[in-house]
Amino acid sequence: MVKFLSLDYWEKVEGIANGDEEFGIKVRGFVASFTFRVTDKGDLSAVYIKFDDGKVTDVRELGAEEKTDFTLEGPYDVWMQVNKGELDGANAIMSRMLMFKGSMSAIIRYSKAFLRLFQVMQKVPVEY
Repeated sequence: MVKFLSLDYWEKVEGIANGDEEFGIKVRGFVASFTFRVTDKGDLSAVYIKFDDGKVTDVRELGAEEKTDFTLEGPYDVWMQVNKGELDGANAIMSRMLMFKGSMSAIIRYSKAFLRLFQVMQKVPVEY
């Protein structure tokens, strides 16, 4: 088990996502960088993830002054509720419990890929 939302966790998500045929199909054509951030736990660093035409190609801590194309951030308990299936990821974003930053039209085009990513995230055995 890994600590939920730690860099180790995101590296496990990368492996599962890259082996998930459905995710690969839904994210095909999407090339962008993402920041995933927990806003209320200082011990969890912001994570940089690069998506490149159907694959996750880079997962690492976000650099201090580094910018990405998109950001998804929110409190730990909201991330946890989404991961446990108690709260739908899309609803968390639409109700602004998780804050999305970036081109909304671009992300809507790939919304099914990111809904699948939430499902992939749930496959990693975690310690909350």
